[in-house]
Amino acid sequence: MRRILGASAVFAMLAMGMAGGVATAASETEGTEAAPLVSSTVVVNEVSTRGVNGQLDEYIELRNVSNQPQDVSGHVIRIYSPSNVVVDTIVLPAGTILQPKGNPGQYAVLVGQNFSGTVGDQTYVIPFTLNGAEGIPTLGGVSIQNLAGAKVDGVAFSNAVMAPREGQAATPESNVTDSLNAANTRNILSTDTDNNRQDFSLQLRSPGL
Repeated sequence: MRRILGASAVFAMLAMGMAGGVATAASETEGTEAAPLVSSTVVVNEVSTRGVNGQLDEYIELRNVSNQPQDVSGHVIRIYSPSNVVVDTIVLPAGTILQPKGNPGQYAVLVGQNFSGTVGDQTYVIPFTLNGAEGIPTLGGVSIQNLAGAKVDGVAFSNAVMAPREGQAATPESNVTDSLNAANTRNILSTDTDNNRQDFSLQLRSPGL
């Protein structure tokens, strides 16, 4: 869940200032995905691809945005490279049943091997280790697939990463955002408009809060 605080303005200014650097890796050209549906059950709510502990200081937060429990046991998190290739997967363990929005257990937080920080809601904290040295690629993407293999939701940090991307890519993290303890985060309502650039912004890390 997100917060409205002074650091938000810092991140907004930072994102604008990065337009000539890291942010240019995400082209401003809109993608042409075929009619994705706004997620009404589970969303990728917050992602950090790196942090003060390096490239493996990472996590993925899922959130149930519905009013009913959502069983995500066996659902697959796909990790994408900057060239839109699936480089790793994480299978959610049996018994991962996200509770309705606003209740304890509404989040699942997947944490990398060098994760720093504290997870607020400890109901589902799922450690993972990825094969690549970079872990979740900074200019890659993340999606969640259901048991039928259909994409439930996704986010990309470069417009070249078309499979998980919805609309324009979110602004990628960098070594500058590491020192600010930033993550790509939805707003407090977990709004999903199927446009990553609009739905996500760089804010203070807050996994499971």
